[in-house]
Amino acid sequence: MALFMVFLAAPGALAQTLPPGEQNVPDPAIEALKAADPGLSEATIRDLVARLDDAEVRRLLLERLDAVTEQQVAAESEDLGGLLMQTRDRAEALRDGLARLIAAVPVLPTAMPAALDRLRDGRPAGILLWIAAGFALMMAVGWLAEWLARRTLRELFRQIAEAHPDAAAARFGRLALRLFLEFVLLGVFVAGALAVFFALTQGNEVTRTAVMTYVAAVVVVRSYAIFSRFLLAPRLPGLRLAHMSDHDARSIHRQNVIMASIAGFGFLTCSLLHSLGMPDDAHQVLTFSVGLVLIATLIYSLARARHAIAGDLNWEPERAAPFRAMLAQYWPLVTILYSAALYVIVVVIELTGGSVSYLASFGSLLAVIFLPHMDAILERAAQRLDRRSAQEETLFAQLRIVGLRASRFLLCIAVALFLARIWGVDLFSLAEKSFGGRLAGAMVDIGLTGLVAYVLWELARITIDRRLAEDAAQAAAEGQGEPEPGEQGGQGASRVRTLLPLMRLAIQITIVVMAVMLVLSALGVNIGPLLAGAGVVGLAVGFGAQTLVRDIVSGVFFLVDDAFRLGEYIDVGVVKGTVEKISLRSLRLRHHRGALHTVPFGEIQHLTNYSRDWAIMKLEFRVPFDTDLEKVRKIFKRIGQDLMKHEEIGPDFLQPFKSQGVLATDDSAFVVRGKFMAKPGRQFLIRRAVFQAVQEAFAREGIKFADRRVTVHVPGSEELDPEERAAAEKAAASAVTGAEAAANKA
Repeated sequence: MALFMVFLAAPGALAQTLPPGEQNVPDPAIEALKAADPGLSEATIRDLVARLDDAEVRRLLLERLDAVTEQQVAAESEDLGGLLMQTRDRAEALRDGLARLIAAVPVLPTAMPAALDRLRDGRPAGILLWIAAGFALMMAVGWLAEWLARRTLRELFRQIAEAHPDAAAARFGRLALRLFLEFVLLGVFVAGALAVFFALTQGNEVTRTAVMTYVAAVVVVRSYAIFSRFLLAPRLPGLRLAHMSDHDARSIHRQNVIMASIAGFGFLTCSLLHSLGMPDDAHQVLTFSVGLVLIATLIYSLARARHAIAGDLNWEPERAAPFRAMLAQYWPLVTILYSAALYVIVVVIELTGGSVSYLASFGSLLAVIFLPHMDAILERAAQRLDRRSAQEETLFAQLRIVGLRASRFLLCIAVALFLARIWGVDLFSLAEKSFGGRLAGAMVDIGLTGLVAYVLWELARITIDRRLAEDAAQAAAEGQGEPEPGEQGGQGASRVRTLLPLMRLAIQITIVVMAVMLVLSALGVNIGPLLAGAGVVGLAVGFGAQTLVRDIVSGVFFLVDDAFRLGEYIDVGVVKGTVEKISLRSLRLRHHRGALHTVPFGEIQHLTNYSRDWAIMKLEFRVPFDTDLEKVRKIFKRIGQDLMKHEEIGPDFLQPFKSQGVLATDDSAFVVRGKFMAKPGRQFLIRRAVFQAVQEAFAREGIKFADRRVTVHVPGSEELDPEERAAAEKAAASAVTGAEAAANKA
């Protein structure tokens, strides 16, 4: 509106200030006059406009704006109508194509003999037999040349076949060498066959085309078979990259060769017949029929090998991630649906007047079929390398593992670029356009961000996981097993095992947040307000959730002070138990009776750790007053020495079991105490062994454990006769029994 008012006001003001010959005529008026009479020159138009008054110029401008508005409305209507027209035209073209296809079916039986007649090129009928015999001679000579070359390389092939390397890289290297040698032999075969061809040919163009077509078909089939042997190694299980049995590998390889034969000989025969003059419609019928047979064979092969395919994609079901397990289960079905949809799309494009190359069709098919298996091969190689080099702490070993896993990401990018290339999507020309450039640049930034984030996360994860594995192996070697449930004071995990999981979580959160911010920035989102908003939210949370902040800060200082670790038995005043899990704001304690307590760090006022460094266990035994205490001391000492030599519990002693002498006396016995020092969590197992050893030693030495008894003194009992004494003892025993029963009842 503002620009429109300026255009309206400008002519009158300029006409009043400038001489008639120097008036600056607005371009819209000139364009309006040009539109009215295209034959007028610009000088004539300027002269005419200079003589117009303001009202006439204003009228010309309004007419020009109305015309522009009508053109825009018409263009928009044409765009919408054009889209509808294109849809209708494609539907009509598809209907016409189907009609032509159906009409061409009866022509096919006569079109093929006509094409073969053109192959004779006016020569006798027996020329076809001579061409076939010549082709067979070419194949025989080519095979003979290949056989001689293979005999020369026999020793190298034998060494490759007998190798059984454990490393995936070594297997891949030997298979790659075998792949190269197979293609060299294929080249020898082709050279021998072509030598015969050039020796026998007489310059007939039609014959040369037919023979070269089928030579190309043989090369296509054999090349695909060589790649299939590279991936499946049906006869070399020691070098096989795929995770499947010999039977499955041979079966899938056989199906691959059959499909390659259908594709190579079928489609190239169609091309040959078309070049020999077969009508386009009949050629389409024949091509679609071959494609239908190929897709049906592929679907049958996928359905038959679905278990082998799932086993290759999910080679460790017990350790597989849920997504990989789901992918392995449904990927054969997805591939079947994709193959059928691709065939339908190609048929529709061809019937509507378009054209799809063989490379686009088969490339799209093979890329999607083999991509998950190549990804699985790379992941298996990374896992084997990770397990084999678990003891290596060098950066190079970790970079090799990360490189293998990052190559999976690059493999997906390469497949995407390959599909874009074969379908004619020029990403470089797209990047030159305004919106395409921004989109392409954003995708590049997002891809690089994802790759760097993935590499950083893999480096951190591998380093932390390997350090945790080393710590677990060291703990197992030192006999630091998990304490039995229900026992107090068990020895906890190391500080590394306690802190590294929290550090891994913190690193993961940091990488994800940074990656998301960089992706948003690449998409054109201004992340400045997001960062400012996050700061304000963090400040608000800090003021509004002081208890949460106190818990987190307290937990950080508890961990810095190394007050507790995973697996240690602690007492925090209100509750006690074994540390089972540590989070950012709380820890979980498993009581020795099974209860699970969640304790915020900020609620802990004091903490007692029963699992740090060592534990002392003191045991008490009651022996009669007439027991030889020196003998008991020697027995305890001998038991302590014997248990120190025990294979299972001996390493758990820090100090042997020994006697502490008489602790106290009661009415009927000496209370003798023994003690030992052990690793935390192992004292209960040792205590059972000590009790058993003491019982067996006392039985051998004739020492009895003292019974609890009550001595009742009856005044004047010395003067009683035996019958009266017996009656008194009986009455006393009844009184004691009654007292014990009352106490138990209470």
